[in-house]
Amino acid sequence: MRILILAGDADGNIGDQAIRTATCALLRRHAPEAAITVVTSRPEQVARELGVATVRRGAAGALLQAMRRSDLVLVGGGGLFQDDDSLLKMPYWAAQTLAARAAGAKVAGFALGVGPLGHRSSRLAARAAFRTMTQLTVRDPLAQKVAQALADRPVQLLPDPAICLEPADPGQARAHLERAGLPDDGRPILGVAVRRWFPPEPRLIPRKFARRLGLADPQDSPQGQILVERLAGLLDRQVERHGVRVLFLPTYCAPSEADDRLAGRIAERMRHRAEALVVPIADAALLKACTGLCRAFLGGRMHPLILAAGMGVPLVGLGYNPKFDGFAALLGIAERVVNVRALVEADGAGRLDDLLDAALTGPPPDPAAVARCIAAVDTGVERLLAVI
Repeated sequence: MRILILAGDADGNIGDQAIRTATCALLRRHAPEAAITVVTSRPEQVARELGVATVRRGAAGALLQAMRRSDLVLVGGGGLFQDDDSLLKMPYWAAQTLAARAAGAKVAGFALGVGPLGHRSSRLAARAAFRTMTQLTVRDPLAQKVAQALADRPVQLLPDPAICLEPADPGQARAHLERAGLPDDGRPILGVAVRRWFPPEPRLIPRKFARRLGLADPQDSPQGQILVERLAGLLDRQVERHGVRVLFLPTYCAPSEADDRLAGRIAERMRHRAEALVVPIADAALLKACTGLCRAFLGGRMHPLILAAGMGVPLVGLGYNPKFDGFAALLGIAERVVNVRALVEADGAGRLDDLLDAALTGPPPDPAAVARCIAAVDTGVERLLAVI
């Protein structure tokens, strides 16, 4: 059995790494004989890390050959089918799926994030992509609703596979944080993953190219400054109320996203700067283990929340996209997501304060909800492999 994985592969995006690593582990568990090939911009590194064959992203000839040799092309997981970054994204992924089908491979959508698809061109491209697929799974109920309106086949739910990622050893995580300057002194840790201010608006040029072209950075706008100030104030209040140490875990540190720089700016604006530490972690398994040491987690990035959920940590989401609400709905904690616009434009800091108070002092997430997600991933992978 030959499986080709087409998924997100953004430089420095630990969420993409978590999905890819977990997906390969799941495929090997359910189909040990499978020969896996991954399309990536870092072929040597990914081949070494995962023990898979690789195709360099952008090498069209090699990609077409890999598609022809494959029994199954997996498209996903991750938030591929959306247009809140660029109107070019959905046509790009539609072209990939159409090429795979034309090459003779079976194509399956795997734990896809779908939506928002605000523009007619995006919806047309998604509809074309879905028609190539023998099976279509999406990662949350909101994605399922969007996809089903555009698909001519039943859309199944398969949660984000990153929730199944095997974490590093807790001792390794503690040692890593101690070396970074966070002592294991028994004080509660509030984990934080932040994302820059990127208001959703129609754009052709993806953010990483906009930066190279020298276009205005939304984080430098008045709204971006408000985001910094309000998060700094919020975290100061949590230090004062609960005696927490604030651990920033930036997960997308490429120049176009720069979570690490934003975390540093927020920490510098805190009155209790000495209680905050920024620790970039480039390994998804180690990141997951570090989230497990937190008393609660505030996530403006999706995958740190997923990894923390897998470790049984109470969550609060600062959402910029419906995927936050969809994931929270799977766990039965839909009320624990605040849209970042509410924080910046409507001063939703009071609600975030209350949610963090509850997360730091209340019970952990329902372990049965996390177990159901993990079981659903296993069932979904079994069903997927049955189509070959």
